[in-house]
Amino acid sequence: MDVKEKVTEYLKYLKSSGRAERTVQGRYYDLNLFLAFLEQEKISDIHGLTKDLVAGYQEELAYRLTGKGMPLSIRTQAHLMSVVKGFTRYLKDQEYLLHDPCDGIQLPRKPKRLPKTILSLKEIEYLMGQPNTRTNQGYRDRLILEILYDTAIRRNELSSIKLTDMDIDAGFIHIHGKGSKDRIVPLSKRVCELAGNYILIVRPALVKGKDEGYLILNRWGNRMDGNSIWYLIKKYSKGLDRNVSPHTLRHTCATHMLRNGAPVRHLQEMLGHESLESTQIYTRVTISDLKKIHSKYHPSESLNDGIK
Repeated sequence: MDVKEKVTEYLKYLKSSGRAERTVQGRYYDLNLFLAFLEQEKISDIHGLTKDLVAGYQEELAYRLTGKGMPLSIRTQAHLMSVVKGFTRYLKDQEYLLHDPCDGIQLPRKPKRLPKTILSLKEIEYLMGQPNTRTNQGYRDRLILEILYDTAIRRNELSSIKLTDMDIDAGFIHIHGKGSKDRIVPLSKRVCELAGNYILIVRPALVKGKDEGYLILNRWGNRMDGNSIWYLIKKYSKGLDRNVSPHTLRHTCATHMLRNGAPVRHLQEMLGHESLESTQIYTRVTISDLKKIHSKYHPSESLNDGIK
């Protein structure tokens, strides 16, 4: 059975399973890199996919250079290998192969990175005050900022919210997350009131033509996409002289909740993280804050250590 044909079949399977078009397109490019490696190794049949071959591809990625002559990052290597793992798992599940050649192959460990920018409450207040809420678009933009900070959802998740996903009376939003994984996130009473006013008064003025039911509409009455949301955050954060993005509000919300004692497990559910390890990155931010406070205010810093 031809590997290229099975890659095409796998991509069609992903699309029929509800994966986003952008995700499927990304898998197409990633698997083409794997196919190029197989062609180099003169492998065209899926039965030529062995554990040694996959390990060889992983080793090749470790020495591969980018267009700028730099090694591939650990994150990129891990991503490319995870795509191959998904493909070979599909071949095994469909019984095209008796054994998954990726069994036992360990992905390169991704470095845990702290969020680069965490806004203070004063900076959050500044940001919220930027849109002109006396205009329909300004009120909508204020709601965008408020929801992102209140719920820590991603920009594309916000873009996908429909009116039917909102339960303002109960204070919840149904989020359609990454990998077609849905979750329910809470919405504060204050932001529920803002959303209620927007839905009742502002949003009808933004509708033009057929209403597809999305919460956030652009100037043409269509669903506002993630890139437009990113642009709005950049526009309103110019005065902060910080590199602020929609993800900054996600990081900031998570960090502020942890500082106020939110359990990590509950935060994991809210953020939509599969692994608790992903959420625990935020605890390292708060520990970093604690260390700064300790070094500044603890009396041990001023004691004579007696060492001469």
